[in-house]
Amino acid sequence: MARALVDHLAQARDRFVSTAARPLAFIILALGILAVATGWIFASPPGASPDDDYHLVSTWCPRPIESTGCGTTTIDGDLYVMAPVTTSHAPCEAFKPDRSHACIKEYSDDTMFPSNRYNDGQYPYGFYQFHHLFVGHNVEHSVWIMRAINVGIAIALIGAVCALSTREVRRATALAALIAWTPIGLYFIASNNPSSWAITGVFAYGAALYGALNAQGWRRWTLLGVAGLASLLCYGSRGDAAFYVFVASLGILILAARRRHLPEIGVASLLSVIGIWCMLSSGQSGHIAQSDASVTLHERIEVAIMNIRYLPEYFAGFIGLYSGPGWRDTPLPGYTTILGLLVLGAVLFYGARTVSLRKALAAFMVFGAMAGIPLLIATPPTFPNLGGYHSRYALPLLGTWLLIWLSSAFKKSSLTRGQIVMFVFFLSVVDAVAMHTTIARFVRGLLSIRHLGWIAPGNLNGDIQWWWADMPLSPMALWGLASLGYALALASAIYLLRNRQVEASASTTPTEEEETA
Repeated sequence: MARALVDHLAQARDRFVSTAARPLAFIILALGILAVATGWIFASPPGASPDDDYHLVSTWCPRPIESTGCGTTTIDGDLYVMAPVTTSHAPCEAFKPDRSHACIKEYSDDTMFPSNRYNDGQYPYGFYQFHHLFVGHNVEHSVWIMRAINVGIAIALIGAVCALSTREVRRATALAALIAWTPIGLYFIASNNPSSWAITGVFAYGAALYGALNAQGWRRWTLLGVAGLASLLCYGSRGDAAFYVFVASLGILILAARRRHLPEIGVASLLSVIGIWCMLSSGQSGHIAQSDASVTLHERIEVAIMNIRYLPEYFAGFIGLYSGPGWRDTPLPGYTTILGLLVLGAVLFYGARTVSLRKALAAFMVFGAMAGIPLLIATPPTFPNLGGYHSRYALPLLGTWLLIWLSSAFKKSSLTRGQIVMFVFFLSVVDAVAMHTTIARFVRGLLSIRHLGWIAPGNLNGDIQWWWADMPLSPMALWGLASLGYALALASAIYLLRNRQVEASASTTPTEEEETA
């Protein structure tokens, strides 16, 4: 009798702890995500992503220019738009890692400057027109508002997919996004670059479509709606992102579509056709289609072989190798790439626990596009080699590929506590070091150390030459809170996902509500 009473009290205690822990974990997860988002939004100044002079001017003066209130002028027969000098000259420290962003203090938001670096058809209609709605007199204030909105879009779409999907899809989506976006994806999502929408849109589309194929009832149709919204980001950001809708559709349908999924197949086919049309009608495709008779077939073959040999380094650019923050002029410490690749390799082997013919074909198709499209484009005269074609252009497909590769792997999950601790630690270090280096690059500049290269000063508050106006947090405080938030959010997410998995394993007759909870 006494033993039964003790067991009953122990079970009641465990139920109470579990019941109290889950809401607390959700709160920590939400606060952690908010901290990480804030960190990356303010880690770099206006003009910090590649070609931001072009993107900011295009945001202040989108097509049609005559309806935006921007003045124009003609110089040597070329049309220039009049935008604040702090947009066209925002990247005043570009390609000079030892310089901070303090050079922007030489310019004023009240000064208009002629620029011929603006979108006159190279990029689709959508991204610049949407962000123009948030243009104000203060360029710095407008920039962080736009970045916050981009981050909010990403959180909303991925959150919707996770909330509406089954446990297996939720776990695969969360893990794929985490691996694919740390750290370079997070940097670009929280930027004013169209790659923000491309990275978010392609992955959210693939995840929502995969979720719809595994859902029932109203959740199925709602996820299809989320996929449609995500595709709009792809159409309105970049021509290649619009084409990636077709690539993601093909990969996900090969993986999970059955005869009963005719609505999903129809929607995906329609959205894919629209994406291909958007790609073909964009100025980017016209640029790629150019030819140059001076480039011989032999030279093209030589470049192709060189590019194939460079592919591993190109993929390492997803984690920052030769493709760090800024205008690729902020080199990250080598160990961040090493740790990131270790995690990616571990996930590669983890996903190989279950490999079906469908999964192999789907993964091969998406990987072929992720490697083949850059190889096709990075030939003269479009780009002289693969080194000139940024890794971020192919990054949107990485999340979809990981989502496919991780499908069904969780059914045989047996990770130890030590493996989980290493996973959290490695990713947290990658994120923290990448953010610290980025903040240091623009706040005070990097230090050039002989035989070591560019190194970020340890104390971000030591010599603040530039910082956001009216920002209540110092650079060091922002970095510390964001880095701690990343680690706590990651640990909380793993706790919630594993706790639900353990509960599901212990249950012999799970209900339909538990399957989608």
